Amino acid sequence: MRVIGIIGLGEAGSLYARGAVEAGYEVRGFDPAPTPTPEGVQRAASLADLVAASDLVIVLTGAALSARIAADAAPHLRAGAVYADFTTASPDVMVDVAALVEKAGARFADVAILGPVPTKGAATETIVSGTAAGDVAEVLRRFGADVEVIEGPAGAATSRKLLRSVLMKSLAAIVIEALEAGRAAGCEPWVRAQIAAQLSGDAEAKMDRYETGSRKHAVRRAHEMESVVDYLGSLGVASEMSDASRRVLERLGEQRA
Repeated sequence: MRVIGIIGLGEAGSLYARGAVEAGYEVRGFDPAPTPTPEGVQRAASLADLVAASDLVIVLTGAALSARIAADAAPHLRAGAVYADFTTASPDVMVDVAALVEKAGARFADVAILGPVPTKGAATETIVSGTAAGDVAEVLRRFGADVEVIEGPAGAATSRKLLRSVLMKSLAAIVIEALEAGRAAGCEPWVRAQIAAQLSGDAEAKMDRYETGSRKHAVRRAHEMESVVDYLGSLGVASEMSDASRRVLERLGEQRA
């Protein structure tokens, strides 16, 4: 692949465009918004022009636009071209997009980005699946990325990312809640030390302990989390994550009853 076209020149799109230029590709970009054009990128006048000129089309827009962009792009794809959706659309949407792309005679890659792109740019870790997974993985490795290829259809990579997000987004939210509580109680350094201790050590042993301990002591821990919610309320701290933990423990307790 010689020409890479990038749809969406926002923060992530611009960084991937820069990575593609640095890797030696001819790079074209399209964005209907008045976003800056990264250095070394030729800006296309329309989505159709970009798609028709590209060997690899990379979509880096909001997930809500994924299906619409694929429908607009499909008629202009070159035979044998590769279309890679890097958005956070659902697995079902990825399956639909793949069908549109492959019906047009192109190949598809479902690409899940696993970290904050501003930190590593185009070298951010990814998971890739779909008929063109190997080709896109090769390109991403030239960007310096660590790529895991999933043997599976479109939607497989995105589903893995969403499974990971169960932990990552929830973990971030509970850390925020704990820190806010620590500040309100006047002991943030102590709370930070507690969080750090839990995030280090034997991860496998901790996972087993979290699961087995929560199931075994669900009723008692649910009452404890009820007290936590009351305490955070007295501190004026929102307790969505703690209250959700209480409800999960109550459910686990009912399952054991």
